[in-house]
Amino acid sequence: VCAVLEIAVDRARREIRQKLVPHLYQSGVKYAKQNASACAFRTPLDVFKRKQGDCKQLVLWRIAELREAGEDAKPRIMWIADKKGLRAHAQVRRGNGTIEDPSALLGMRAP
Repeated sequence: VCAVLEIAVDRARREIRQKLVPHLYQSGVKYAKQNASACAFRTPLDVFKRKQGDCKQLVLWRIAELREAGEDAKPRIMWIADKKGLRAHAQVRRGNGTIEDPSALLGMRAP
């Protein structure tokens, strides 16, 4: 997941650099749970047009905007075991080591 996300960050950074999308937290975008069988990496522009994104899509956008601002942000994958089995949840590891969860900030209930 992290390797694919890293590839998508370059395209996302171009969209941010070209000002095709606002800042994630001012965009009006909300977290939306993705179908477990789907694995789509959408760019910030796609997410902005849909007005919703899953954890990977929100993390992609946030990492791209942080890197554009000069911060060394990276994806962090947290594995969650629950009644439905094992699933991944993406978060952002900020340059200072703190963890940021765009999904939680944009409407996701606790994983």
